[in-house]
Amino acid sequence: MTNEKLTTQEYWQSNRESVVFKRHEAGHGIDVFIQKFIPATTNGSAIEIGSFPGPHLATFGDLGYELNGIDFCPDNATGLPEWLKREGFKTGDFWVSDFFEFKCDRQFDVVSSFGFIEHFLNYEEVITKHAALVNKGGYLLITTPNFRGSVQHFLHNHFDKANLAVHNLESMQPDKWAEQLKQEGFEILYKGHFGGFWFWRGAEKLPFIKRKLLWIIQRLVPRLRKLIVSDSAALSAYCGIAARKL
Repeated sequence: MTNEKLTTQEYWQSNRESVVFKRHEAGHGIDVFIQKFIPATTNGSAIEIGSFPGPHLATFGDLGYELNGIDFCPDNATGLPEWLKREGFKTGDFWVSDFFEFKCDRQFDVVSSFGFIEHFLNYEEVITKHAALVNKGGYLLITTPNFRGSVQHFLHNHFDKANLAVHNLESMQPDKWAEQLKQEGFEILYKGHFGGFWFWRGAEKLPFIKRKLLWIIQRLVPRLRKLIVSDSAALSAYCGIAARKL
């Protein structure tokens, strides 16, 4: 598997120095996506690729899954499973490893990643490696931010350029993921865009005029979310696919 990353371990470590383990607010778009397509269980297993700091793993825990994860953040093997146990969830294996070097002798009932594949140029290979970890009859969930959509791209290009640069826009095409997964023996349950209109950005410093414009935009977003009720490739926050291995 060729390593074609757009980020480094140092990049992620610098962005995770003050992590607090916690769940997202109720109704978070990705958690709703999980709950829509993943059935509850009493003995199933789930793994998240790029699991640290694990807010979405807690949603799988609510559904009854044993929780597993891989991430190259060192605290993925200690702090994350300890927090999940304190929350009352079943935990399995938590690896500290580069996904390209990861070898596992088991498969899982649910394999997921949220904002992972878009940091690679060879995202198709990354999807294939996800798919290989899914049990027969199991589920695969992949999401990315939707920076490719026309409105979303405009906002990130003008107010979030440094963050945009570490995302592969070509990867943000769920129709292409679906065609690939069909060839790998999956039934597609959903492919498209979801989460409504939203805009978030990295910590890039902006000149004064852009800061003022951003201030206005950020106050308009909650109002626009109420007005824009349908999902679209131009506006929606996320791309996503849900698939089941036949």
